[in-house]
Amino acid sequence: MKKVVYVVLAAMLCLPMSAVKVHTIGDSTMADYNPSATDKRGWGTYLGLFFDPAYVTVNNRGKSGASTRSFYDQAALWSSVKQQMTAGDYVLIQFAHNDEKCNGLDAIEYNDYLKANDLPEATDLRGTCPGTTYKANLRRYIYEVRALGCTPVLVGPICRKYFVDSVTLRRNALHDLGDKFSLIEKGLMLENQHVAADDHSMDYVYQMQEVARETEVPYIDLTSATHDLYLQYGDAYCTAMLFCQGDKTHTSELGAKMIARLAAKLLKEAGILAEYITISDELIAESQEPRAESREPIAEGKELTTFSFHLSTRNMCGTEQRFHNSDNGTTKTPWPADEIDENAVRYIDLAITAPADSALRITGIAMDLSPEGTSTMSCHINTGFGESFTDVHTYYEKVAMPRNELTPVAIAPAHLTVPAGQTLHIRILPWLNEETKPRNDKYISLSNIRITGYADKK
Repeated sequence: MKKVVYVVLAAMLCLPMSAVKVHTIGDSTMADYNPSATDKRGWGTYLGLFFDPAYVTVNNRGKSGASTRSFYDQAALWSSVKQQMTAGDYVLIQFAHNDEKCNGLDAIEYNDYLKANDLPEATDLRGTCPGTTYKANLRRYIYEVRALGCTPVLVGPICRKYFVDSVTLRRNALHDLGDKFSLIEKGLMLENQHVAADDHSMDYVYQMQEVARETEVPYIDLTSATHDLYLQYGDAYCTAMLFCQGDKTHTSELGAKMIARLAAKLLKEAGILAEYITISDELIAESQEPRAESREPIAEGKELTTFSFHLSTRNMCGTEQRFHNSDNGTTKTPWPADEIDENAVRYIDLAITAPADSALRITGIAMDLSPEGTSTMSCHINTGFGESFTDVHTYYEKVAMPRNELTPVAIAPAHLTVPAGQTLHIRILPWLNEETKPRNDKYISLSNIRITGYADKK
């Protein structure tokens, strides 16, 4: 009997340790994408390629358009990541791109200024100030990660592809707004401010490093690593191979994989899960073959359905949808400058509620989009469920649609079902891509909206 027990215990001791999860939180440069909707790829998607999957799994929770504030505040984001965390896990934290939305101002401080001067309030509250609210938000993530028994790691945001010449990137490519930022001082708005290169007050990456030192959190300098990568390959190669067409922020599949490999290398050098990281010499591209979508036959008991839907808007205006700063469409404002991605609080919403006795299987989403007066109008079409807009999927992306032309959209979701009694939201999220200054009189028009599918009665 003793021998049997001894053998069993020995076998148990040979079992591998439980897998550790690495949770990645950040913005669109890290996020997962639907390969059939866009050629964008986030580096977080490929980080798992460099870990031993028997011991480490990557839970990529990067979100397009997220800043340190919006990721924390949106119910479907930070609070849901915490529910997926287990003591012993790691959390990689990369933000800055969307924290810069107010040119270095904090958006709440900016709103207070607008209210004090009887000006229309801003609705985009993502912006943070590098030396104050950006740092405070990073600390919040760190404290809450540690409270759950997990290890936080701060990751410098990847560079933007802002070449000055073949050997230099612009200062703001490295997320230092010191050459041009806004400031509120003694109740006055001061724009186009400048500080010397050795003044880091408007440098988000420097401020992240300060938080890392202060809280004794590991810092992974992916900013410098991507800066060196871009200079190594040069503007022409980066534009053609590492970035999406017409995009200086978002990477292609190859670019994302190269950055993921850099991140893994830096983690290994820092001794973070180093024994489970293997840096390969080759990168494997995804298949470019068309992806076939299986269509279920309409089985007995399922009937074709004509859906009705409710059209609502948020921070949009009229039949020709234009950005404005109130939910009721009364106050028009310019489209913001320097946008690179969706704004989660600005959208057109189609809401479809399944009857209490039937699930709805969505087989097609179609519409025509038309940008009026601009060739930089861009949009995502996302789906999510309920008021909290959970289980979000991006089914369509189009950057820089042809001006004053219809852009037909035809989406055939492979597996999109609305459970009985629940509500599916289909959201069109437009932005003007990389405009250098605010723009007036630019619209996105929707027409010929068609949603098809069938009901699956209980």
